[in-house]
Amino acid sequence: MPSLRTIANALLGYGRRAEDRSGPRFRQPTATLAYGEHPLQALDLHSAGADKRPLLAFVHGGAWQFGDKTRRLKDAKVPFAHEERWHFAALNFRMVPEVPVRTMAEDMAAGLALLFAQADDLGTDRRKIVLMGHSSGAHLATLVASDPNLLGAHGLAPGDLAGVIALDGAAYDPGEPSTGSGQLRKRFIDPAFAGADLAALSPVAQFEASGERVPPFLILHTTNGFTGRQARLLEQALSSSGGRVERHAFPGTSPLAHMRLSRWFGRAGYGPTEVARNWLQEIFGN
Repeated sequence: MPSLRTIANALLGYGRRAEDRSGPRFRQPTATLAYGEHPLQALDLHSAGADKRPLLAFVHGGAWQFGDKTRRLKDAKVPFAHEERWHFAALNFRMVPEVPVRTMAEDMAAGLALLFAQADDLGTDRRKIVLMGHSSGAHLATLVASDPNLLGAHGLAPGDLAGVIALDGAAYDPGEPSTGSGQLRKRFIDPAFAGADLAALSPVAQFEASGERVPPFLILHTTNGFTGRQARLLEQALSSSGGRVERHAFPGTSPLAHMRLSRWFGRAGYGPTEVARNWLQEIFGN
């Protein structure tokens, strides 16, 4: 029987040959930018044009252990952004077990810092950069937006982000269950958090402790009881910290529903797409 990792890789379209994506099926980035020396410290930029525009930056999921930015080369997120005349970026970063979760978040902050620093050259309005992540990527995006030390290392603050979209995230509070399956927890959650300082990796705890200005948040999740509970915990923490937050639940309780929230995001008429479109249009001032 194939391993859980093999099954997840097949469903998500990941694998060792993830960077080998060429030909007419795949939408090539305008540029690939390195923000460090490791091959995974890189991001793809899909430009929507030469004039100054908003930017939607995406963080992939994969249980903090796998995944790749090249999935964006054929899903609907880039066309969605370009239809609205927004730039789109997809970030890669080092992963567990090569580095701990904290280092993953530091990589993400460094990638974002590059996007801010090169905003003029890239044609990006640095006042209009929204960060979006799915699953473990939603946790990482939210952690970067909640812990001021991460962006602070680059002279930035969470409030410099125009907003954050969190798609069906796990472990906003890693001390609370993110799955009802012991096997899934052991395979997908424990490798990232076992033995770690949970409060330091908890956006919920960071929002409760931080006095920083909080960017607006859009939380989208399935009706799965565990990701739904994580979403509500995040919403409560954001509300308590004075942040602007919207939360929307969409039908689906299975792992496939969780994966579709990313794979189908950007398709016209898909509920999460349209909620996010309206929210982003307001944030970006379209």
